[in-house]
Order: sequence, then structure tokens, then C-alpha cells
Amino acid sequence: MDIEHYPDGNIPTHLLDWVWEAGPVLSPLVKYRTSGAAILRDGGGTELLLAERPWDSQYLVATLLPSPDHLHVIGAGPRTVAAPAARAVAAEVRSRLLPEFEQLVNLARLREVQEDLDWLRNDVEPGTVPYPYSADLDAALERFLTHAPYLIAASRRAGAKPLAAQDAKVLDRFETLLASRTQSSDDAGSGLEPGGTDEAMAVWLESGEALVAVVRSATVASSQGPSRPTVSTSTPPKLPAAAAATGRTR
Repeated sequence: MDIEHYPDGNIPTHLLDWVWEAGPVLSPLVKYRTSGAAILRDGGGTELLLAERPWDSQYLVATLLPSPDHLHVIGAGPRTVAAPAARAVAAEVRSRLLPEFEQLVNLARLREVQEDLDWLRNDVEPGTVPYPYSADLDAALERFLTHAPYLIAASRRAGAKPLAAQDAKVLDRFETLLASRTQSSDDAGSGLEPGGTDEAMAVWLESGEALVAVVRSATVASSQGPSRPTVSTSTPPKLPAAAAATGRTR
């Protein structure tokens, strides 16, 4: 956790720009004196903004956008949660905010994988992939190998749709591939010849679409679950004099 202090009483607008979905819950903060906020990180890419609403002391927690180098997300983000007590807002974060964040991130991962597969189908003729691979092809494969473990985990977790035997075999094949790639990386660090790239490319080209289909089928139930709860925005009181917010980069 990083604590941010604002001696001038203004939360930076640039920090709010990193919030995935600020909406009416967070946007009024730039007009009120706010002494500080906190950034919570799990070390795996999830970052939350914790602030206190000046006019009624409610705790606010919002998700920050994933790093552009990690994933490009589009569309509405997880709904910011608000509660009058720390225990209550923590419960909202656990039960609603984090599951929604994970679901939307996985949907973004799935979209990137599908876009790369569509590009392959339209621009790369089957059986004609040249070696060494082009920079675009290498980047697409690397994106796939980065996203695949998360997508497989989402498909296997408790509460996901039960997998058919054939679908489980698809996941097993990719898990074996990913384990082999990890071992190859370890061997390379020991001075041994790295391997597995050609196999990864072959499996991706042959079964990438099958993996996408399995993930979609396994996770569709959660994505069609109950609609997101509404959050009371608590209309702020009228300001005697609006504070001018100063921005700073995150």
C-alpha cells in the first residue's frame, strides 16, 4: 500500500484519470479538500484507489486501469464501491469489486487473443508461417502465452461451467505446453539451449480457436450473472468556493 498525501488538499486529477470507471462517485472529489488517498496493490497487476469522501466520510474504493503494457481494456470498468465503515467497504470489495474486475480483465484477455487469431486467419495462410517469425507474429504468440494461464484458470475455477471431457483435454494440452515453456525458460537460465517456441507456435495455430471456445463456454455463466449493483452517489453539498485541483502524474 502506498499512502499519498496532498498538502494543498487537492486529489490530483491525473490520478483520477487512471480510475477505470470514476463516474459520479469519484468525480466530485476534485472540488473538495482531500488530505490523502491510498493505492492498494496485490503484486499481480490489480491496483485499487482508496479515498474518503469529504462531505460524508464514506470510504470509496475504485479499480485503476491495468497497465497498457499488460493489457488494453475498453468499455465500462468495475463499479466503484462506497460504504460508511472500513469493514463494510472491505466486504464490498471482496464480494463485488474484485470479482467484477477479474471478470472484465479476463474478457479483455479473451478479446485480445481472439483479435490475434482473427488476424492470423485473415493474413497468414495456413502452413506457410515462415521462420524466423515476423515481429508481429512473435508479439501475437507472446500475448497468447501471457494470457492463456489466466484464461485456463478462469475456466477451471470453482463455480465455472462444468467442462466436457473434450474441453478438458484442450485445457490439458495448453497447460502441458505452458509447463514446457516454463521449463525451457528455466533451462535457458542454466545455460542450456532454450526450446519450445516451434511447439508453442504449432499448438497455438492448431488449437487456439478451440481454447477460446472452451473459455467462452466455461465462463459465460458468470458473465451473464446478476447485474451490477447500483451505488448511491450521495449528492455532495454545495461548495462555498470550489477548490482548483492540481494534477500530477502517477
